[in-house]
Amino acid sequence: MTGPIALFSVSDLRNIAEFGTIFIKNGWRVVATPDAYGALRTAGIPAVCIDEFTGTVERYSFPPTLHPKVEAALTAPGSGERIELVYDIPYPLAQGNDVGGMTLLALAVKGGRIAVSAHEDMARVAAMVKERGAVRADERERLAAKALRLIEGHYGALLDRTEIPPRAGIRGVEQTRLAHGENPYQEPASLFAACPGNDDPLALHRFERISGETPCFTNMADLDSVVATLCRLAGAYRRLGGGLPHIAVAAKHGNACGLSADRTDPLEAIEGALWGDPAAVWGGEVVVTFELDGARAERLLRSARRGELHGSPGWMLDVVAAPAFSGDAVEILGKRARRKLFLNPALADPPPPADRWSYRGVRGGFLRQPHPSYLLDLGELEWPSGMFDAASLDDLLIAWAAAYTSNHGGNEVALSANRALIGVGGGPSTVAATETAVARAHAHGHATAGAAFAADAFFPFTDAPRLLAAAGCACGLVPRGGQNEGEVRSFFSTHGVRVGYLPERCRGFCRH
Repeated sequence: MTGPIALFSVSDLRNIAEFGTIFIKNGWRVVATPDAYGALRTAGIPAVCIDEFTGTVERYSFPPTLHPKVEAALTAPGSGERIELVYDIPYPLAQGNDVGGMTLLALAVKGGRIAVSAHEDMARVAAMVKERGAVRADERERLAAKALRLIEGHYGALLDRTEIPPRAGIRGVEQTRLAHGENPYQEPASLFAACPGNDDPLALHRFERISGETPCFTNMADLDSVVATLCRLAGAYRRLGGGLPHIAVAAKHGNACGLSADRTDPLEAIEGALWGDPAAVWGGEVVVTFELDGARAERLLRSARRGELHGSPGWMLDVVAAPAFSGDAVEILGKRARRKLFLNPALADPPPPADRWSYRGVRGGFLRQPHPSYLLDLGELEWPSGMFDAASLDDLLIAWAAAYTSNHGGNEVALSANRALIGVGGGPSTVAATETAVARAHAHGHATAGAAFAADAFFPFTDAPRLLAAAGCACGLVPRGGQNEGEVRSFFSTHGVRVGYLPERCRGFCRH
């Protein structure tokens, strides 16, 4: 019997009978490892077991595909016993080091064969074989590159586990060519997806742009920062219990200038977010956890009140992301080409990031640290004045999420009232950050009496606490620490400001 050979070496048996039938009907022979062979034979497909192909009777502790005859059939020229295609999905490193699977793919690439390493790719290949009897050259090249990236990622991750001193690398596959970098002269710029494959549903390359022009580097970086704020607040609500409220984040340059949560009305969440700092949000970003319909889109488009106060009724948002858009919402918001609409269903219940590490490029290399993953845990707090009521907890969570995901200058202080962010500021000192946060709140007509505050680092002196008390703040969250912690605690207690103290290790510095 002649014809090219397709080697099936998979435990994922989805559609395997369909794939096998297509190859057999188009003059191929199918050789399969035991699991795949059993499924094919059960379906009545005349596959050949790998042991029969290699002539092996003995059982060894290594995979049956690691046989000289398999290597020869994958790499030798000529038209004899030639394996023309390998369908192999290596198991993840968490389950072990799949030397056999990686070797098969590497040999297929070396021999110029078709290296299929994913179920969806096999479906594409089978469709081509069914339609054309062959696989296009460009598809073969794409599959070879994908297999090599898979191999690279596998052994890179293995090296990360074992090498001392450790090495690290950032590997990725370009997903989107961006309009330009942070500034127009910074070209080219691209969005890459990390490899090996990242299954994070909120990875940026999984946001579908449904309207608007090609985004730039800043659009995507800012979207990522706003999503981080959203996820941090959602995670804190999950830990608190009671389900997620409707959440809306309004931001500029990736820093929240409005953040609101409402358990009954998404429109209230939108209003609370937009009016946190109605001047700063102009030209900014909004990300929400609920569907945008026509009425909600209109609220994001313009406001007569904004026109009266700031001279322009339009919010002029550059980026809007939501788990769903109605047709009316796309029509309303999509009229401005510079406004990019991003769809990602996972925003409805935003999970924490799946990344283990975060990186920052520095001159001559990069810095690496564990991803900032701390979620506010009320069980870890010290409550000298007793637990806060439910309304205060909402405001504390909102202020905490903003302070712990913003970077306005280092130290960050945020204020919240009525389940909405009313002021946030940063600077080289906690007193500068507090001055800015209070000033911004007052500048936009927000009352700070009774507000909640959060700081991303301890107060070294009582200067910032004096500003918060003078503003009328009723409660707050701050990490422990500093030589004057006792004096700071005493000041808050004396002035009737209820403060919860986080563990000293749980500071909120970010994006340095």
